[in-house]
Amino acid sequence: MAKTLREGDRVRIVDREVTPEDVKSGLFYNHFRGLVGTIQKIYDEKEAAVVIEVESMPENIAKRHIETEERMRSKWFDSLSEEARNRLTPQERIFTLRYVVLVALKDLIPYSETKASSQDPKSSTTKQVEVAPVETPPRKTSEQLDAAEEAELARRRRN
Repeated sequence: MAKTLREGDRVRIVDREVTPEDVKSGLFYNHFRGLVGTIQKIYDEKEAAVVIEVESMPENIAKRHIETEERMRSKWFDSLSEEARNRLTPQERIFTLRYVVLVALKDLIPYSETKASSQDPKSSTTKQVEVAPVETPPRKTSEQLDAAEEAELARRRRN
């Protein structure tokens, strides 16, 4: 049974191996595997921009994302004059980076049926696309990923 995905839906990116077609299209990378986010925009009923939740990122990437966000916030705040800083409202002082990826719709599965779309499903501006559910394979362990990386590095050294 196919599930209709719409802008505003919470989704998970499937956990699968990268194929040569993915390399050509640029729509799927290993570091996308298993990430959770919300569909921001659907393009041509084939691709979607997904805003990734920091909580779904691996710990080292989430830490780097947060550190970058803090550095950029400080740099931006320090670049403002004292007068401009004083005029900022509490909402304007909030500075968050969004991690948005472009991914094929076929690589998205619904994450939660309980979260309603932020747009009215009957609205003419909401794009709806039928997507077949995909069984996600188990994630590789750190040891398996390290071994694969070492093998790839060795292969590159030989060439």
